[in-house]
Amino acid sequence: MSTLAEYSMVNRTYADRINMVANESFTKREVAYFRENISKVATGDELMEDYRLYRFAMKAFGLESEIYAKGLMRKVFDEGVADKKSTANLMSDEAYRDIATAFGFAETGNLNMLFEHNVDDIVDKYLKLELEERVGESNQGVRLALYFERKIGDVEDWYSVIGDPALYEVARTMLGLPQEFVQTDVDKQVAYFEKRLPIEDLKDPAKLDKWMQRFTAMWDVAQTPATGIDLAANGIAPIQPLGSTAEIIGIDPALLADLAQYKLR
Repeated sequence: MSTLAEYSMVNRTYADRINMVANESFTKREVAYFRENISKVATGDELMEDYRLYRFAMKAFGLESEIYAKGLMRKVFDEGVADKKSTANLMSDEAYRDIATAFGFAETGNLNMLFEHNVDDIVDKYLKLELEERVGESNQGVRLALYFERKIGDVEDWYSVIGDPALYEVARTMLGLPQEFVQTDVDKQVAYFEKRLPIEDLKDPAKLDKWMQRFTAMWDVAQTPATGIDLAANGIAPIQPLGSTAEIIGIDPALLADLAQYKLR
C-alpha cells in the first residue's frame, strides 16, 4: 500500500484507532495509574521518583528517548517557563517548554494537575503518540504526516519548524528539497520557506490536507532510487512558480534556480 493510501485510511479511521489503543489492557492500566496518582506530585523530583508516572509524562510529550536525562529534566521542571532564560525556554526542541508548561511545577506546584482538563490533555497526547508509534512500525511516512498535522497548529514560524527534525523533514520532502539544503544559512532557509509556503497556509485545514497528500506521495518517491523516477507516474504535478494562482500540489520547475541562490559561499 502506498504511503498516501495508508495515510488516507488512517485519517478516515483515526477516532476508532485511538479508541482501540485506549481500550487495550496495558494502556488502560497506565492511563488509570496516571490519573489516580499525578495529583499527588508537586515537583519534578517527585515525578521522576515514580517511574510509571515519569515515563507516561515523557512519552506524552515525545521525550521518551530522554527519560534518563534526569539532570536536564530536573532543570526543566524546577526552572519552569516564566524566565526567558530558563532551560526549557533555551532548548531548541519545544517539547521541553511544553512539558514544563503543562505540569507547571515551578509556578503552581501540583495545582495544574488538580484540574481534570489538564490531565485529559496529557492523556490525549499519550494516546496520540502511542498510535503514531504503531503506525510508524509499518510506515514512517504516515507517522511523520500525523505528527506534522498534530504539531503544526502550535508553530509560530519557520524557525520552529527547522528546529524540529521531524517537522523539518516533512517540510523539505513536501517541497522536494535535497539533503544539501540543510547546509544553507538558516535565515535563507526560512526566507525560502516563507515565500513558498506561509505558515498560515498550514493552519488552514483545506490547504494543509493538500500539502499532506503531497508529502505522502513525495515520501514514496524520496524512498526510491533517484534514477529514472517518473514524478507524473507517482501522481505529483509541478508546483506553479511564485505568484501563480494554480493549485498547490507539485514540484517547482524553478526549484534548482532558486536553490542556487542559497548555496553557502
